[in-house]
Amino acid sequence: MLPLVALTGGCLTAPAPPPAPYHAVGTEPFWNLLIDPINITFTQPDAQPILQRTPSSIIGVAGEIYQTQRINVNIVHARCSDGMSDRSYPDTVDVTVDGRQFKGCGGL
Repeated sequence: MLPLVALTGGCLTAPAPPPAPYHAVGTEPFWNLLIDPINITFTQPDAQPILQRTPSSIIGVAGEIYQTQRINVNIVHARCSDGMSDRSYPDTVDVTVDGRQFKGCGGL
């Protein structure tokens, strides 16, 4: 009889790599958003970054929603242009930080 390890050794798979960070940007005013498995980080020039723990996403009809105490993110899978370049992004992103709304593009 073969040991159990020999029978199952070929069936084991390596764990999946962590998901790539999600990146979004906005202009007027300039802002940057990064969502990784640990934190959501919102930055603006000349301001301290705002970090919140990344919650589980809410899967909506058009995309994903992330809600924290200070940062709420609504990602809609619809083409977006940043308005300052010819670059096109796969997502339209609305961010609310401490009650202030920001609109931009994401999916980099």
